[in-house]
Amino acid sequence: MIFTMKKNFIVILSTILIINIFSCSNKIKVNNSEELIKIFANPRYNTKIKLAAGDYYLEPQEIIDSTCANCQDPEQKVNATAGLIIAGENITIRGPADTSAVIHTNSGYGLFIKDCENCVIQNLVITDGIRDTSAKASDAAIVVKNSSAIIKNNIIRGNLGSEKLIEKNVVGVMGICGRENSNITIENNKIMQNSWDGIALFRDTEAVIRGNYIDGVDKAGGRSAKGGRGVGIGVTWNARAEIVDNYVARYWKGIGIFVDASCIIRNNIVEDLITWGIALWDADKGKPYAAIENNIIFDTGACGVSITSSSKSADPGRLTGNIIVKTAQDSSYDSPRYYCYQTSLAEHKVPENFAIANNVFYDNRTVSDSLPTHNVSKEVFLEKNKFKNFCIFKYFRQSKFSHYLQEISK
Repeated sequence: MIFTMKKNFIVILSTILIINIFSCSNKIKVNNSEELIKIFANPRYNTKIKLAAGDYYLEPQEIIDSTCANCQDPEQKVNATAGLIIAGENITIRGPADTSAVIHTNSGYGLFIKDCENCVIQNLVITDGIRDTSAKASDAAIVVKNSSAIIKNNIIRGNLGSEKLIEKNVVGVMGICGRENSNITIENNKIMQNSWDGIALFRDTEAVIRGNYIDGVDKAGGRSAKGGRGVGIGVTWNARAEIVDNYVARYWKGIGIFVDASCIIRNNIVEDLITWGIALWDADKGKPYAAIENNIIFDTGACGVSITSSSKSADPGRLTGNIIVKTAQDSSYDSPRYYCYQTSLAEHKVPENFAIANNVFYDNRTVSDSLPTHNVSKEVFLEKNKFKNFCIFKYFRQSKFSHYLQEISK
């Protein structure tokens, strides 16, 4: 009996030791750039890195990306640069809660999370990304490829790049880029004044995008090295995303679901865009899916929402419960060859089973009587309790739409 108890005790003790060996992690306090760079000279495992307040300057490493994120042929190799290559398993890089640790990446792929399981990036400022010479490089402050990652509570700002390279190649520097075979949670980040897409997801990527403040600031068009070019959130090829409770503003375009992408888009504020607010587009070859529910789309230059899909799926998606206001405001986009029919809801190709219901339209412009605005009267628009569910949106009170409501309610 004593032997049996002793044997069981040894088994339990051994199990505890094994659990501790695999669950324990190296905790490293980092105080300067040299220490940070040295840590990631090789893959890391079970490592928690705490950055002290201060500035961290990275030096670009020349890399060859084995695939191309947004090419027709994804097997193309791409020349690029990376600041930190973060590889391994169970890695956390965390700054102080006040985001006083600032990483100046000086690279195309700023933090390149590559072949990393359970990677966490939190409480950092990530800035000063460059534009690589190759237009095929998926330059971004954070690039995630073949990895699972949580990107939370960061400020990603001022990743602009070279005016000359942007003039030549159009593409700039994104905030966050999700790449092949990745699963990403992107939550509560401020992604501001970057020169290309705020968040872009490409092939075989899945993400939850929740509670982010995505602001182009400069609202730049054309080929200048300024913020707000590209799409606030773009999901393309066969990427999948749940996009909830985000604020997207002052971008060239708002939220895009392209080719074979699949998205749930709910409770977002999408406003002050140069062209369209939300677009579902099959690119004449795909079958995209989008459930676009309970969003605010406000103050766009071209159409509010554009639907272009020839999908014959039993459930191609829906557009329900949205507030669409003051769209199609810029007459320079009146020709549909630019972006979309110039109206609140541009129905280019709507799948037979795509549900459109319970949306509210007000103060929208259209270029001709042949295009409906769907506008309701001011009295109907301001009907009591219509906005009670929207007022709890995370960024509602600071939105332009909120101020607009106050003005027309006087």
